[in-house]
Amino acid sequence: MLGEFDGFHLGHRHLVQAAVDVVRRDHLPLAAVVLTDSGSTDQLLDVEERCWTLLASGAASAFAITNDPRAAGERATTLVDEIIERLHPAVVVLACLPDISEPARHPDLRAALRGRSIDIIEVERLTDPDGSPITSARIRDALRTGQVAAANDWLGRPFTLGGTVVHGSGLGHTIGFPTANLSLTPTRLVPMRGVYAAFVDLEDGTRHRAAVNIGVRPTVEADGQLLVEAHLLDFDADLYDTHIAVVFRRWLRHEQRFDSLDALVQQLGDDTRRAAIVLRH
Repeated sequence: MLGEFDGFHLGHRHLVQAAVDVVRRDHLPLAAVVLTDSGSTDQLLDVEERCWTLLASGAASAFAITNDPRAAGERATTLVDEIIERLHPAVVVLACLPDISEPARHPDLRAALRGRSIDIIEVERLTDPDGSPITSARIRDALRTGQVAAANDWLGRPFTLGGTVVHGSGLGHTIGFPTANLSLTPTRLVPMRGVYAAFVDLEDGTRHRAAVNIGVRPTVEADGQLLVEAHLLDFDADLYDTHIAVVFRRWLRHEQRFDSLDALVQQLGDDTRRAAIVLRH
């Protein structure tokens, strides 16, 4: 089974199920190969998360191979040779090439596999109700434009950012809205700036409602860095150095600059009330 599997969306699950059906029919072990790009950014899941997800979904083994999708046939042949050396596959299951609306990221891979006399099973891409293929690229575009509900539908679960809580400026405590500031991994995609209704999962297994701000805090900083700050609605304790997961449910509003701290505080109160209403359902 071969693919990038970034996000492990519904289309990926469809592909995995097809591969599981093949190995059950032919009594073969299922190995998953995750194709990654060197220096890739805006990932929905990091490579380790993808491998663990594939193992949990039925693969007996999973490993990653770094590949440059811009490279021509020579690199594809080298990649296939590496797969053969490590796995000696009887058959390779992968998604069909996309239609003309989206360029193929690995156009020479199929020819390289056939050139090594490896059987290929190509699985039709899963589509949404509008008939458009569900892809990682579409999910990234949705998150970059605040369309969290659409992204979550295509993922089959809420988009989640995990990380360690780090120290911030402490302003949130001062104005009555303490936040847990999430450390950001440079390779991970961060949704569009703005305020979101989300859940926050803690290390102890509890889940809490939250209003989450993604932005540079233009009201209080002239040149701030991008932050993900979660204000937990029903929790007030020290979370520093613990791991949390922010589970995005809905975009609420754009980031904006306010004329005063009082105006900011009033808006934060409105944000928390809206988030509480959204997260009841």
